[in-house]
Amino acid sequence: MAKFLIRFSKWAQLVVPVVVVVCICIWWLICGTQTTILLLRHADRLGTQDLLSGAGQTRAQELAHVAQKTGIAAIYHSEANRTLQTALPLANALQLTPVQIPANDVQGLVDDIFANHRTDTVLVVGHSNTVPDIITAFGGPMMDDIPHGEYDNLFVLTVCRCSWHQPKLINLEYGAASP
Repeated sequence: MAKFLIRFSKWAQLVVPVVVVVCICIWWLICGTQTTILLLRHADRLGTQDLLSGAGQTRAQELAHVAQKTGIAAIYHSEANRTLQTALPLANALQLTPVQIPANDVQGLVDDIFANHRTDTVLVVGHSNTVPDIITAFGGPMMDDIPHGEYDNLFVLTVCRCSWHQPKLINLEYGAASP
């Protein structure tokens, strides 16, 4: 019996540290990483056209200035021209090619960000009715649609794929104040 305990003890001394390291690695892969998503509605629109107004073009330039040093690894936008126009000044400054995902494919956007940018900071340019849906899809709080004339919100959402880590949402403003 004593020989068995000695062998078991030596075996345990080798196996236990390996199991602990494996468990830590699995935890880190699942929960040890966070993704930061900057979300905003496209900049000021030109009437009902799918274009930015002069104020919107200025706001897009201000976004590039505000977000240029955040470490953004990818930029997503909907199929609308105004979302691309909002994203382009920052994309050009960072030498990134914006990724287009249909506005109604919120789950596809979430899946793509988690699959390809798990530990990164990304920018998502959406719409008054899609930005709240995207925040909710990432596990953030339920929100009302952004009011029609409000273009200055910049939401910062920090998420983890773990179900026990509550996403953290910060609402900032950038550019000229919306009326």
